[in-house]
Amino acid sequence: MLFLLHGWGLNRRVFGGLEGALGIPAQSLDLPGHGEASYEPGALDPDRLAARLAAAHPGAHAWLGWSLGGLVALTLAARHPQSVSRLVLVGATPRFARAPDWPCGTAPDVLEAFADQLVIDHAATVRRFLTLQAGTGARAEARALMAHLQDGGMPQAPALAEGLAVLQGSDRRALLPSIRAPVLFVHAATDTIVPIEAARAAARLVPDGRLCEAGRGHAPFLNAEDAVATLIRDFLRD
Repeated sequence: MLFLLHGWGLNRRVFGGLEGALGIPAQSLDLPGHGEASYEPGALDPDRLAARLAAAHPGAHAWLGWSLGGLVALTLAARHPQSVSRLVLVGATPRFARAPDWPCGTAPDVLEAFADQLVIDHAATVRRFLTLQAGTGARAEARALMAHLQDGGMPQAPALAEGLAVLQGSDRRALLPSIRAPVLFVHAATDTIVPIEAARAAARLVPDGRLCEAGRGHAPFLNAEDAVATLIRDFLRD
């Protein structure tokens, strides 16, 4: 079974097309406070959520994490190796915020601006973030992201705030060398949320990691669905 974890501000519906293209047993999950999932303070802490997922889905499974979901999935692979047979990270990074020793991260002031805007109007902030994920001129992807958001429901405001705090403050680079499962990084060269240099750096820290470029923007599975599905399917069967 392949379990899929979505990114900040979205819900499991975003993987509907990819699940169909994969043609293998797969189940997308809502993160706490997103879609139909309940929420309580602290539920999006990567360690806490990874433990919860390991308990809820016993046995070794393949996991796919996109963006924030990737941060959770790599934590699951490192902290609960018995739960992960293979790991796919799409548009994901062990550290989102830029730092002197991590120049490929997002500028901290960008994340801070989203945090400030979130307090004023969380719905407008999510819409703005989705547009940024699609990239300049990618109207079809932006519309698709908005449709998935509307179909699955707007995330709860406290969950959005906590999720953004996780993105701002988490640094999981130290966990990567301990991941025993094979890891596939799927990334677009034009990702403006997580530069591809971050994926390259992360892949070098994983004992059995490989990077494949596909699609464009931060959600390559929306504009290169078949190509991304083929990469994932081949990796899981390898």
